[in-house]
Amino acid sequence: MLSLLSSPALLVLALAKPASAPAPAPDPIAALEQQRQQLFEAHAPSVVFIGAGDGFGSGFFVSADGLVLTNAHVVGKNDQVDVILHDGRRLRGKVVERGLDDLDLALVSIAVPDTVPIPIGEPGALRVGNWVASIGHGRGGVWTFTEGMVSNIYPAGSERPVFQTQIPLNPGNSGGPILDRNGRVVGIVTAGLTDSNAINFAIPIDAALRGLPRLSDLASCLVITAPAGVAVFVDGKMAGKGPRVVVPAQNKTYEIFAVIDGQMRRQRATYPKIRKVDLRKK
Repeated sequence: MLSLLSSPALLVLALAKPASAPAPAPDPIAALEQQRQQLFEAHAPSVVFIGAGDGFGSGFFVSADGLVLTNAHVVGKNDQVDVILHDGRRLRGKVVERGLDDLDLALVSIAVPDTVPIPIGEPGALRVGNWVASIGHGRGGVWTFTEGMVSNIYPAGSERPVFQTQIPLNPGNSGGPILDRNGRVVGIVTAGLTDSNAINFAIPIDAALRGLPRLSDLASCLVITAPAGVAVFVDGKMAGKGPRVVVPAQNKTYEIFAVIDGQMRRQRATYPKIRKVDLRKK
């Protein structure tokens, strides 16, 4: 039996048939550009411009009813500040909370319904080398998008609860969000070194949740109160020390305990039915 290509005519046809063109290789730069653009377009409308006296800064929505998170040094000692939205509206905002223990954070409320909050990232998930970005109002430009990475994380209990980034930021970016690659807030811009290039600091979202009770009420967190300095354990792992411990929560039952005055205090909390636990009560 002759093979299919044994006929000269068939052989010519087979050789003349053009080969199918190879599929174009993926363009990683185009994919990266698209991710950046989508992140900016999704979250820029949630970032606001804040003016207070002679200074200005950034802030962003953390609730659907007009609650803005920013730095305490941005609002200063003012009870009210000017807030400009992405769509150009100018409103008067009321400072409703400042960070505990001089934490450089504040919450501002404005009378705007149906605001779009930026989702809060998981506390404790930040690592050196993480890609991060920020949207804010640096010197010379508003609603500016910049990116970099986490270059250092200062350990818990250090003088200031901050992490360091190499995002190029300028005065006016203070109070703006630090976003991870999924567009979740992992920190809040707080300060930079004016005599250095791209060395800036941010307050981790963990510290913000601990230092702003109203903010932790909005997030998916379990808030545990204990005497100052007392270690609190959640599901067998140390979660922090009193007076206030905030841990990310899922819909499940948590086993919580601490040793207070030589006595073991245990409680079970089923989230979200129970969002707050007070270990000071017997």
